[in-house]
Amino acid sequence: TAHLIHPLHDTRAQQSARVWVKGEGALLTDADGHEYIDGLAGLWNVLAGHGRRELAEAARAQCETLAYMSSYAGSSNEPAIELAEHLAALTYRSINRFFFTCGGAEATDSSVKMSRAYWKLRGQPDKTKVISRIDGYHGVTLAAMSATGMSAYWPLFEPRVPGFLHIPSPDPYRYDAPPGVSQGIAAANELEQAILREGADTIAMFLAEPVQ
Repeated sequence: TAHLIHPLHDTRAQQSARVWVKGEGALLTDADGHEYIDGLAGLWNVLAGHGRRELAEAARAQCETLAYMSSYAGSSNEPAIELAEHLAALTYRSINRFFFTCGGAEATDSSVKMSRAYWKLRGQPDKTKVISRIDGYHGVTLAAMSATGMSAYWPLFEPRVPGFLHIPSPDPYRYDAPPGVSQGIAAANELEQAILREGADTIAMFLAEPVQ
């Protein structure tokens, strides 16, 4: 369009782009009336499907009651507290406290910040480095992009945030483990070697997708 800057601007890709106007269940409809299966579920965030009336009704009711209020100065709201309690009942007993963000990249940035703050408060301010995996995706804000192990995202935005390292992933199609060693063990060894090479007293965290 004449006025909208696309969030992932690529002139070539936009020559064949579509304008989506409707979603129903797993189906999407574009402005030309063609239907497609939403195989990515939005960006993995519409897992319940499009057009769910009960979700729309819940959003309407909440907006009528309280649309938004800042959590500054220690305040909170009832839905956030209820959601944290519900998640605590669903997860392992050791996973019982939750920090909510607006999306994946913000979650990555928050994790990095929280990890670095933790080590500073523990008296180890040099523990700042983040280890993630080659081909892992963690978002495209500047810090999250530095953790993302896909080099195609980097060139236009260099230099990346310092202190981010990447090790091979246990990809069954692309990762050659040493003879007699499983890919999982070999990838774990890659992590250990990176920690030893950089110095354990400099590593703040390891960031990896459960399923890559």
